Amino acid sequence: MLGNAPAGEFQFADLLHEPGDRTIMGKRYGQSGEAQARAVLIDLAASPATAKHLATKLARHFAGDDPPPALVDRLSKAYLASNGDLPTLYRTLIESPEPWAAQPVKFKTPWEWSVSALRAVGSRDLPAQAAAGLLKQLGQPTWQPGSPAGWDDIAASWAAPEALVLRVEAAQRIADRAGPSVDARALAEKLYPGSLSDGTRTAIARAESPAEGLALLLVSPEFVRR
Repeated sequence: MLGNAPAGEFQFADLLHEPGDRTIMGKRYGQSGEAQARAVLIDLAASPATAKHLATKLARHFAGDDPPPALVDRLSKAYLASNGDLPTLYRTLIESPEPWAAQPVKFKTPWEWSVSALRAVGSRDLPAQAAAGLLKQLGQPTWQPGSPAGWDDIAASWAAPEALVLRVEAAQRIADRAGPSVDARALAEKLYPGSLSDGTRTAIARAESPAEGLALLLVSPEFVRR
């Protein structure tokens, strides 16, 4: 499906479509052209395997790298019962208790960490080139995932020692730009009221400068997870 179709639409390129019947997942499709492609896609969308795949990805993103089986099963059933209606899937996710656990369960990707760090220090205007450079340094270059599957959504892909060192360096630069006007101690209590660990609080208080204290906050266990 290629061509110069308007945004949100597609154009079927018949010359690029191999003619003839084909068998996919044990089912024979004898239609021709676009009708065959549509039939295959409709069956794939309605497959229980598709339901479980989408449910697992959603559950993993919002409820942890090893999502609770009960949540995955609930989302899969919602997908199939609604005939693949994604808003129904999202409502089921929101109404489920698992994503609302008080304990942070997800390690932030470079994108999530960068956005939250800049928001935390009050930065509202970052040049495009600077943003792209930051993400590239942290291992998540814009629009350049390593495969068509996109970026991984698990801690193992982002929490390696060398990756953490890069975040520390980036945190220091962000803190230096923020200047001494940002009080890391006050900001930490504001960001994590009632949940800031004694270890993080002590590390910030003992920092040799306001910038160092802010950098420590940005790479603290609380801040690198959501």
